[in-house]
Amino acid sequence: MSQIRITHSVPEAKNTVIDALQQTATSPTENLSRIADLHNSLATGQTDRISTTVSQGAIQATATLTVSSTGSVNNETCIIANVTFTGKTSGATGNQFNISATAATQAANMASAINASSNLTNIVTAAAVLGVVTLTSVVPGKLGNGLQLSEDLTNVALVAFASGSEGTLVSF
Repeated sequence: MSQIRITHSVPEAKNTVIDALQQTATSPTENLSRIADLHNSLATGQTDRISTTVSQGAIQATATLTVSSTGSVNNETCIIANVTFTGKTSGATGNQFNISATAATQAANMASAINASSNLTNIVTAAAVLGVVTLTSVVPGKLGNGLQLSEDLTNVALVAFASGSEGTLVSF
C-alpha cells in the first residue's frame, strides 16, 4: 500500500499550528473540516504561515523476530520501542506472552501481545507466520528505521527496523 505523509513546519510558536488548524472546534467532524480548509489554503497559496512537505510513496520500516523450534525460557524479555515484553510459561497478561516449544505458537503469542499493547498503539503492528514475527512501523518513512528493538530471548533472532523510506518529497 502506498502512503502519503504530510508534515507542517511552522516558524512561530507551537500555538500557531493550533491556531492554523483551529483545533477548538466542537466536534471531530468540524476539526476535520477545518484541517481540510487549511490544506486547501496551503495548496492555493492563501497562507504563508506554514510550509508543508508531502511525502508520496513513503514506505514503513519493518523488523523481524524469528523463533527457532525450541522456543524461549520463562521471564526472558524483548524490548520494542521502549516497551518490554516478558515471556511466561503460562498465564501471560499485559505486556507478556506465553512461550512455547513450537516456534509458530510462540511467534503468534508474541504478535498477539504486541498488537494488544496500548503502549505500542500507533507505533508498530505485528504479524506472525511460521515462527517469524514481522513488526511494521505505523508511520511510514525513515523515522521507523530508528525504532528500538532488542531481545534477550533464547532461540530468538532479530533483524532491526530498516527499509523505511520517505518516498518522493514535495514542499510548498
